[in-house]
Amino acid sequence: MKSTDKFVLVLVASLALLLAGCGGGSSNNMPEPTEPTVDPAVAERAAINSAIMMARAAVPGVDNDSTDSEVSAAEKAIADARAAIAAATNVPAEEKAANTATVDTLAAQLTSAKMARSEAMDAAEKAMAAEMAKVGKALRAALGGAAANTNALANIDTATTPVSLGASGLVIDAASGAGSLPDGTGGTTAVDPASVTLKAGASAGSLGSWMGMDYAHTDSDTKVKNEARVYTNKGSPTTKAFVEKYGPTGTTPNADLAALGHTYSVSARTLTFAAAADSNIVSTHFPTAGAQTFTGAQDLQGTYDGASGKYKCAAASTCAATYTATGIQLSVGWTFVHESGARVSTPDPNYLYYGWWVSKDKDGGPTAASAFTGVVGTITAGTSVGTDAPQDIAGKATYTGSAAGKFAMSNTLDGTGSGGHFTADAELRATFGANDNDAPASTNTGGITGTIDNFRLNDGSADPGWSVELHRANWGATAGSFATPADQSLTTAVDESMGTTWSINDNASPRSGTWSGQMYDEKPGTAPTGDGSNIPTTATGTFYSEFSTIGRMVGAFGVDKE
Repeated sequence: MKSTDKFVLVLVASLALLLAGCGGGSSNNMPEPTEPTVDPAVAERAAINSAIMMARAAVPGVDNDSTDSEVSAAEKAIADARAAIAAATNVPAEEKAANTATVDTLAAQLTSAKMARSEAMDAAEKAMAAEMAKVGKALRAALGGAAANTNALANIDTATTPVSLGASGLVIDAASGAGSLPDGTGGTTAVDPASVTLKAGASAGSLGSWMGMDYAHTDSDTKVKNEARVYTNKGSPTTKAFVEKYGPTGTTPNADLAALGHTYSVSARTLTFAAAADSNIVSTHFPTAGAQTFTGAQDLQGTYDGASGKYKCAAASTCAATYTATGIQLSVGWTFVHESGARVSTPDPNYLYYGWWVSKDKDGGPTAASAFTGVVGTITAGTSVGTDAPQDIAGKATYTGSAAGKFAMSNTLDGTGSGGHFTADAELRATFGANDNDAPASTNTGGITGTIDNFRLNDGSADPGWSVELHRANWGATAGSFATPADQSLTTAVDESMGTTWSINDNASPRSGTWSGQMYDEKPGTAPTGDGSNIPTTATGTFYSEFSTIGRMVGAFGVDKE
């Protein structure tokens, strides 16, 4: 064999061995790469450190003003940190002990913060309870009525129209001096104001279809404050053309304009003003206090009764405008030219209302309170077909709606109490026909009963478990009126003049108080404007009730026929 052949053979053998050592050139025999080894204690330390950091952030945030959810979050952070330490099986014991000591310190800090928070809450609750008891005691006295009686319904003069609702506000009248509208100094009727006008404020929401409004007035001298909440079933306004509302009827001028001395030219679309205050006059150019004299001819954008147009005054005239409590008074010479096709909005002129009233002294303490009802405009009282008297018609009807009023709870034995206002559901059940006057039900069943329940106190939603039974009331002599009768009971055990029973969680107090009301027919006549029925459509009324010696309430209601 040649030497070159031997060399080739050796080279081939060497390459074969080399390839065999490298896996023969095939990747199938290559070893898999291995992951770097991780110390399990590292991950456990990271979990512990993260949990402790969360606890360090949450615990210091707990103080007297913290919410329950913030306290719970801090408690969970402590628990999570302890769980992370317990789960660490690869961390040395001495290291875990140090972490546990850190968490124990945070836990002690949290415990101390929770105790301080609890003490602050207890103190706040005690202070609130004391204030509620104070309010309850004062309001209970205010609901006790005038000096000569114990019925809060007598706190407003009932000899005349005690309450009237109008464009200027809510007028509470105490002209006959029934202890109303105290001056805050314990004064007698000689120093009580004859009446006070409360101005409309914020909306009080609705009770069914009855809309609420708050009214208030504070005397600038005595600081006595009168507050009221009124609910009305006032309908939506209607709109009509300016000429339709203010144009003359035949040759007769519009009565509203004639009463003010104004005149109106339909063809010229022009209203000519007399020097009379008029609440329909509105323009940003007119004063909001005092008087203003304009120089030269005037052509000012504004509205009259909501209709757009321009107020004009010639240069030769004395163009003055004066602000008054009942509206702007323009000097003679002013005119208003309304836009073509202008329309006016006419509020519902006829509606019913009910509400409550409270008078407070200069320190905010209630001194008198009552409830009232009333009518704006003209609404048929009683029935509308054939007779005005419910006792002269037949049939039954159920009326449902709502009630609102003031309440006071004051327990002199344990010093607890509360007070404020309420809303509730109201239901009346009327049996038309002659009053029964204690006659057997089989021969005479006329009269009306009712229930006030589902109370909500101080605009809250919780029901305190109260209900007030309105015992049978007689139909009155005036159209559609009803009231608790004099004591005519066939037994001596029941005094019918005590017309209500207040129950709390089905525990009834002795019969007390009184209630009365008035029925109206808001849809007299036949369709389309009337319902063709002689059954009244609506009722309003007031009630007063007591729960033993600790509770008093006064309220009013408005209900509609189902």
